[in-house]
Amino acid sequence: MFKKIILPVLAAALLAVVFSGTALAAEDQPEGIRVRGEVSAVDSGLGKFRIETSEGSILTFFTDQETHFRGEAQDLDELEIGWKVGVGARESEDGKLWAVLVISGDPDDYFKTRGLVSDVNLAAGKFTIENPEGGKQTFFVDEQTRYGGQLSSLEDLQEGWHAGVVAVKDTPGKNLAVGVVAGEAPELIRVKGEVISVDHAAESFSIQTGEGRTMRFIVDEKTRYQGQISSLDELLVGWQAVVAARETENGQLLAVAVIAGTRPEGIRAQGLITAVDPGAGKFQLESPDGRTLTFFVDDKTTYKGKVEGIGDLEQGMRAAVGGYEDQEGKLIARLVVAGNPQEDRPEIIKAQGILKTVSPGAGKFQLEKSDGTVLTIYVNEKTTYRGQVNSFDDLKKGMRAGFGGYMDDDGKIIARVVVAGNPRQDDADRPTGVRPELEREDPDSGVGLEDLFQELDT
Repeated sequence: MFKKIILPVLAAALLAVVFSGTALAAEDQPEGIRVRGEVSAVDSGLGKFRIETSEGSILTFFTDQETHFRGEAQDLDELEIGWKVGVGARESEDGKLWAVLVISGDPDDYFKTRGLVSDVNLAAGKFTIENPEGGKQTFFVDEQTRYGGQLSSLEDLQEGWHAGVVAVKDTPGKNLAVGVVAGEAPELIRVKGEVISVDHAAESFSIQTGEGRTMRFIVDEKTRYQGQISSLDELLVGWQAVVAARETENGQLLAVAVIAGTRPEGIRAQGLITAVDPGAGKFQLESPDGRTLTFFVDDKTTYKGKVEGIGDLEQGMRAAVGGYEDQEGKLIARLVVAGNPQEDRPEIIKAQGILKTVSPGAGKFQLEKSDGTVLTIYVNEKTTYRGQVNSFDDLKKGMRAGFGGYMDDDGKIIARVVVAGNPRQDDADRPTGVRPELEREDPDSGVGLEDLFQELDT
């Protein structure tokens, strides 16, 4: 399994290094593409390979002398079908994807660290950093080490700079830096608010923060833009903005990065899934009023219920979707909760009483109801706990408890919600009609438990 470490680490460091380093140093280079997936085809003769992403998309990448291979495969000839890879690429004018960096192999071989540079030894081709915990590590570089930030080579690295490193253990006791991102780290001011003015002539803009404070920022050629803008010319009054800035010698605030755009209106919908197209990353939902909505998913979409990805969605499933409409009018799903239709859901069982026994080894407890009936209830990893308990281990004999659950195919009662605790010591003196604290959350009280029982659907 291509573990999560490889792309969060290498995409954040190595891919960032490639796109900010010498491989793409020209200012007119197009925006980089970063993706991961499984190799499905390799054609060394034509200098290309194909991958399939976890969302089912098929992408073809071309290679040339500017393509850098790291990990198990040192060139295209060594790349094998079935391997997991991370790819950094650029799109040419004719629509081809040209691979700039291809990372393959066992992600456990790589590790990351960060800290302050405490020593640089150019003659030995190595440097040392001290991490926030005070530990020191030395890293060697070679001709394939990639650099980013304020670095283009080891010669640029200076003591006292902040550095992030992705490395591999080349030989026992020797760490080889695969990518290094480093530079001075001036203290930045980070604020967010609404854009209230833009002055293109003065290359500045102002925002009003949520606290009502007005702040003016200047920009220069090094200011970076994200979100719905790529320059100050595209910034509009009324947009929401997040700004990272530093104070100049004359007291002005210079924007280092600006993220701005319109705040998309949230959309919520529920209904039955009528069509699923994993390859196109979309599905259709028919709402109770008969409307058919098409939702698109991406790598930021999360899934709950009985599905873990778009590949698990099936026609006829009941689903709830939360998302927004983008600038092109597409409905983008951010959360998809899906499962069986209502008629297939198990009947909810609720009861309250006193805990008669608790059996941690068997993962069960007995509840004695007020009429003397004793129920045996099992728990599992999906059981949630409320009241004065946070886990099964907190349950004690004699506690007052309530539960909500269902009966499985074997006839066992499975708890999905358990509310338990000790009655207050002053119950005897409690005025008539006033419940103790625990009873406010008892299942039969009807306070908030209908929301909790919705967890049974997942």
